[in-house]
Amino acid sequence: MRLVSEHFSTASLHVGIPTGSHDHFIHHQKGYLVLEGKVTISYALQWGSEQLKASGVETPQLDAEVLLAHCLHLDRTTIYLSPGRCLSQEERMNYLRSVERRRRREPVAYIMGGKEFHSLQFKLTPAVLIPRPETETLVEETVREGRALAKRRHPVRMLELGTGSGSIAVSVAHEISALSLIATDSSLEAVKVARENSLLHKGASHILFVVADYLHALTVKHYFFDLVVSNPPYLSTADWEKVAPEIAQYEPYSALVAGDDGVEFYRAVVPDAGRLLGSGGWLLLEVGRGQAEAVSAMIKDTGDFIQILSVKDLAGIPRVVKAQKK
Repeated sequence: MRLVSEHFSTASLHVGIPTGSHDHFIHHQKGYLVLEGKVTISYALQWGSEQLKASGVETPQLDAEVLLAHCLHLDRTTIYLSPGRCLSQEERMNYLRSVERRRRREPVAYIMGGKEFHSLQFKLTPAVLIPRPETETLVEETVREGRALAKRRHPVRMLELGTGSGSIAVSVAHEISALSLIATDSSLEAVKVARENSLLHKGASHILFVVADYLHALTVKHYFFDLVVSNPPYLSTADWEKVAPEIAQYEPYSALVAGDDGVEFYRAVVPDAGRLLGSGGWLLLEVGRGQAEAVSAMIKDTGDFIQILSVKDLAGIPRVVKAQKK
């Protein structure tokens, strides 16, 4: 049996064959990657890991496991219980394609079409940023302040600027039932993904998604929010030059980079953010490494807030700046 993957340039491909393998082999043929013979789970893992390692992927074994489990519709633990099971033709083709995409440094989340965040599963496409673990800190702080406000306000009114996949908005809505939430993004494609994710999870289907950039969102008048939340772009152009291929080649530049110094978003939005908040409401912003002090100073300069705090993520990095409106 012969399986052939999607076409690609042979000049960019090097395929290693495990020694002692006689039942299957992989080679080039007219610009295609060809897999022949029987392929067991054990062999597929070994081969996939070797291919990814040779391509410079940082976690080749883990990624091979995740991709194979995804193609087999199993969890990572289960695939080790049947190492001798042979993959079907469809499974082999899907795995072959997945490994080739990962060799090209496409993120696993895009290959699989989704990722777990805050114990919820989210659909992802290249139109949206992949949720990072450190953003859990922003969600936790938003939920903390939202629940406190819910004791005296019903519903709690929240505005998210730059929703992307909707992971923050949906996660907060999943934990605070009495929540009126508007989430904006400048990308129509991102808003479509966010809307789909809201429909996947109970308690989040009522979120109103709006296509608008940050500044247009701030033109809202005569409506006070209790929470204004954002995980904005905060990489500098210099930071961008150092990011991994997975980020530089696949994730949306506009969702990551904010000018030469990385604080363009905060400079544009912070001076007007206070007028969107009712008294006692909270502004919560995710910030990059080393940015908390500068962003806190910007907020202080507005004179609109009575307390400004920074919160560290699990790595000990100040990750969230939050401020309460007078």
